[in-house]
This record gives sequence, C-alpha cells and structure tokens, in this order.
Amino acid sequence: MKRGLTFLLILLILLILLILLILAAACKPSARSEMSYDQIRRMVAGKTAAEVQRLLGPPDFRESLLLGDKRWSWWNYTYLGGEKYPPEVRGKVVHLEITFENPASSAQGGSSSWRVSQPYGVGFTLAEVAQGSYRKEIP
Repeated sequence: MKRGLTFLLILLILLILLILLILAAACKPSARSEMSYDQIRRMVAGKTAAEVQRLLGPPDFRESLLLGDKRWSWWNYTYLGGEKYPPEVRGKVVHLEITFENPASSAQGGSSSWRVSQPYGVGFTLAEVAQGSYRKEIP
C-alpha cells in the first residue's frame, strides 16, 4: 500500500513538472512571421508604405519623426537568423521598425511616394530589452 502511494506521488510530481514546462514554453514570445529580419529587410527595400502594409499587414504602432519621416513598428514580428549575428542574439525575436522618407523632402511628393528610407530604413529592437535601449539598423 505504501509503495503504491509513493508511486502515485512521484507520478503526480512528474505531471506537475510537465505542466509547468509546457506553460513556460508557451510564455516565451514567438515571432509572428516565419521570415527572418534579413529576408524582410530585402523584401521591403525601396517599397512604398502601401506596398509594405500589403506585405506585412498593418503595423502595431506608427509615429511621426522630427523631420517629417514616419516610423512603423511591428511588435515581436520577426527573428534574427544567420551567422552574421552573435550567438547571444541569434534566433531572438525582435520588433521590426521601418522608417518611411517624407515625400516632401524628395523631388517626387505625393502620399503614394512614402518609401522605405535608404540605407537605414529597416531596423529592429530586441523584444527582451526595453524599447530604445538597443536599436540596430543594418544597411
């Protein structure tokens, strides 16, 4: 009888540990896109704001910058893939940030000409770090 209770107690403890592991894995943020940051950066290069929204969906946050440019952010949208990232950040989920150049500052004008700024228009912020404390733009 005592042996049966010990077995049930061990089984119960293992079940609780399994549930806790599943819950911990579910709490970890995952990227909303299957594409890596570099793939997205190449895909949106030179695109208009309307084209970017069709490709990625609406942003989670929009802000106007000092010189009239606009920055759109997608939270937990993509990840850092590839060997060019250090091991401590490789595979990490990041917030995607795209800056669109003010058409009034270029010769084109018109609302359809808001384009991704070059060469630093696409950047990211690590999702695990507070907004603004680590921002990386790769040309």
